[in-house]
Amino acid sequence: MGEELELFPMGLRKSQIEQLTSHAEEAASLSITDLIEAARRHLDLTRQACVENPIINVKLATTLFKTIEQLAKRWDGLAPNVRYWLSGAMLYFAKCRDDEPDFTSPIGFEDDTEVLNACLRLGGLDELCISPEDYDDV
Repeated sequence: MGEELELFPMGLRKSQIEQLTSHAEEAASLSITDLIEAARRHLDLTRQACVENPIINVKLATTLFKTIEQLAKRWDGLAPNVRYWLSGAMLYFAKCRDDEPDFTSPIGFEDDTEVLNACLRLGGLDELCISPEDYDDV
C-alpha cells in the first residue's frame, strides 16, 4: 500500500490547530490578493510597533511575509487542501490573536512560523520552511 496522504498540518499544539482552523475558515472567502494585503498591513504595523518596542522580531516578521509572497506565485499550482491550510496560516500571521503576542514578546512571531512551517510541510514545500533562530532581532 502507498503512502497515506496527510490532510491536516502536523506537529502543532491544540490551540494552534484551533486558531489555524478558525483562520482557514475565515480565509476561504478571501482571494490570495486579499491575504497578501492583510499580511502586508500586519508587517507595516509590526514595523511601527517596533519603534515603541524594539524587542519585536521584525526580521522574522519580514521573512514570514516574503515567504507568503513566494507562496502567492505558486498558488494556482497548489492542491486545494494545501491552499486551504496555507490561507489559514497567512491569516494567522496577519492577525494578532494567536498563541504568542506579536507586538509584546520577543518570540511573538515564532508561533506564526511554526504554523506556517507545518502548512508548508503539508504541501511538500519544505524548502520554504523558516528557522526562527536565524532571524533573532533581540
